[in-house]
Amino acid sequence: MTIVEYTKKQGLQATSTLQKKEQKALGQYMTPPGVARFMAQRSLPPEGQAVVRILEPSAGAGILAAAVVESLLNRATVPKEILVTLFEIDPRLIPSLKKLAVQMRKEAKARGVSLSVSIRNEDFLLSLEALAAQPIADVVIANPPYFKINANDPRALAHPYAIYGQPNIYGVFMAACSNLLLPNGRWCFITPRSWTNGLYFAATRRHLFHNLHIDAMHVFESRRDHFIDEEILQEAMITWATAQAVPFTNIVLSSSEGSGDLAESRLVQFPLNRVISQDDEQAISLPTDVEGLEVSSWTATLSSYGLKVSTGPVVAFRAKDHISEASATGTVPLLWMQHISRMRVMWPINKKREHIQASAATAWMLVPNVNMVIMRRFSPKEDERRVTAAPYFSGKLPGAMIGLENHTNYIYRPGGTLTAIETRGIAAYLNSQIVDQYLRTVAGNTQVNATDLRKLPLPPHDILLEIGRALRAGMTWKRIDSIVENILGRATNQFREAGGLNA
Repeated sequence: MTIVEYTKKQGLQATSTLQKKEQKALGQYMTPPGVARFMAQRSLPPEGQAVVRILEPSAGAGILAAAVVESLLNRATVPKEILVTLFEIDPRLIPSLKKLAVQMRKEAKARGVSLSVSIRNEDFLLSLEALAAQPIADVVIANPPYFKINANDPRALAHPYAIYGQPNIYGVFMAACSNLLLPNGRWCFITPRSWTNGLYFAATRRHLFHNLHIDAMHVFESRRDHFIDEEILQEAMITWATAQAVPFTNIVLSSSEGSGDLAESRLVQFPLNRVISQDDEQAISLPTDVEGLEVSSWTATLSSYGLKVSTGPVVAFRAKDHISEASATGTVPLLWMQHISRMRVMWPINKKREHIQASAATAWMLVPNVNMVIMRRFSPKEDERRVTAAPYFSGKLPGAMIGLENHTNYIYRPGGTLTAIETRGIAAYLNSQIVDQYLRTVAGNTQVNATDLRKLPLPPHDILLEIGRALRAGMTWKRIDSIVENILGRATNQFREAGGLNA
């Protein structure tokens, strides 16, 4: 039995005693052997290095460190010494880690390698090593816990360089471990994709890119097939990096459906400026070709056309004294995200509290009843499309003003008016498969926030107008989608033929 298979067996025995709610509270999800080996292969130091120091900061069963050790021992030239440090906060997993240490020492001795293991039953983020932030490891490899922590949590206070708003603990692990690499040390994490964009992770990204050279990223297209616990529903990715010694050049991107087809992973290489934005936020986009059309080839954004996107200003619990179930004198419609479907606003729908008082007290939270595109801010995890957008036309609902609840976004033209054709064209473009696939490459969660929309590449204005003019009342969604793809595809081909797009 290999070291990794032994670790899996011990890990399953240990975690079988834990209830699901306990695993969720601790953020414990075991990495499958195939994924662990895949992570380890690209995480090894150069062959011939005499001493290799390995750190797994959230060890669980220790399968990732085991995969690194197994890979090192399978090399033609093995190290003289391997030093392994395993941090695990759950005392129930310590006996399994001790058994793993015995097994690894036995396998290493058979190859003439001295191997020692330090097992630390404590919170890594509050450890002396994490707080000292001094280089101690040649390899850091981790499947960190995933849960939000309060900004006043001791772990957040201990690592302020990685904190903005309400952070997720996995981002703190990523940033803290980037401090601990020896020169040319290797860093590898499997995490949700949500760290790649958004303000909450901006501090984490800045710290990582200051310390690390990102070498490669792998995306799992399935939400289920990358952890042993099949109930986990999470968009995941693996990131490999090196303690920064040279400037960034290119990044290798790969993808697979899950753990079963890793050997057939699709590989592509992109320059830095196609993957990491060069502004202060340093968001990550994972570029992709969409049906032969590169959305990132468009250079315009909403601001290019004098448009603005905002979030619905009505926060229900704060406005509870002003919203009601029934229409009354002085009320106007209140739209929630449930009123928004693809290319259609439906109101009323017999939802509770569909009306809001229009008065001096609520004026600041109402928006003018004008042409705009209204979107849901969230989509169900398994929804067909990431964006649900609808054109809204002035006067469709009564009142000079209307209410938009906080789970919606809306696009409008400050100091001007969106035409009906523009409104239809933009809404159809946002709903398209092309935009959906683009957003799935740059956003790892189901929230489409205003920042994502401000950065979204838009086609030339006349193309949006052409889409808007081509739409007719009563068209099926399939027909609308086909029109958008055909118009954008034709426009891209013409642009390419004119030499404006590198094929």
